[in-house]
Amino acid sequence: MFEDGIVCRIARRFHVIKVATVLGAAAGLAGCGTPKTPDQLIAKGDKFEVTLGEYDQFLRQMPPVTKEAVAPMRRMLLQQLVNEKLLAEAAISAKMEDDPANSQAIAAAKRAILAQAYIRNLTGKLPKAEPREIEAYYNAHPALFSNRRRFIVEEYVLKSDMPDIRSYVDALTNGDFNTLAAVVSNKIPFLQPTTVARFTDELPDNRDMLDTLTVGSSIVYQSPGQLHLGRIQSVTLEPVPLEAATGKIERSLADDRVEQIAQAAVKTLRKSRNVEILNANLKQAVAEIPPKGPRS
Repeated sequence: MFEDGIVCRIARRFHVIKVATVLGAAAGLAGCGTPKTPDQLIAKGDKFEVTLGEYDQFLRQMPPVTKEAVAPMRRMLLQQLVNEKLLAEAAISAKMEDDPANSQAIAAAKRAILAQAYIRNLTGKLPKAEPREIEAYYNAHPALFSNRRRFIVEEYVLKSDMPDIRSYVDALTNGDFNTLAAVVSNKIPFLQPTTVARFTDELPDNRDMLDTLTVGSSIVYQSPGQLHLGRIQSVTLEPVPLEAATGKIERSLADDRVEQIAQAAVKTLRKSRNVEILNANLKQAVAEIPPKGPRS
């Protein structure tokens, strides 16, 4: 995360254009109209097999894709799963599970999976949001709905792990977009800016920053693995009526409720186990973390 002074912070949620999902895409893989069972084989070899259940699980880990990309994505993911399973079994045969770094990574993955499973168990039967709750949320977030704006942004997109990423941010925040363009031209001559449309809910959840954006404003925001540095070219008002926003609001309210339940569970577990941070520096850092509120 960057230091104070950058025009905006990392977005908690980066929304993309609604697209078709690959979840359940395996349904047509083994033939139409044939009943499927979790242990049905979809690939086999000498002491090797891949089941439909494994493939479904693999698909659930993948991000959404466009409708046109579903079929080629299914084929690619099946090949990837076969390759991954072959390599994993080879690693097990070579006793690589016993390597300390590998065993720690496996334990970390197991820990994360179980933690999420526990939260899902706690929140599996959440009541549906009442109409009054939906309307109250709508009225409390005008920037997302009744006063939603559409920004046309000219921007450079960089990998967020670039070692000299700070220099590009400084060029924009201490200068302007032309200053940034000169730096990019010198360091990455092949990189060209792109022009994109972003709605308010696709930008960082920072109302103070969003309210000040006008034509010519500089903007810095992040999406997974990428840093966007741009200049606002135009701003238009494109409100969303309550009826159209209902589904999104229901999901946001459910997410907020899950987060509240998770925080309450962790608080109870910490107290029951007498958890204490011993390292002084880390203890201070944890104490300075602001509490989370409802998400916009």
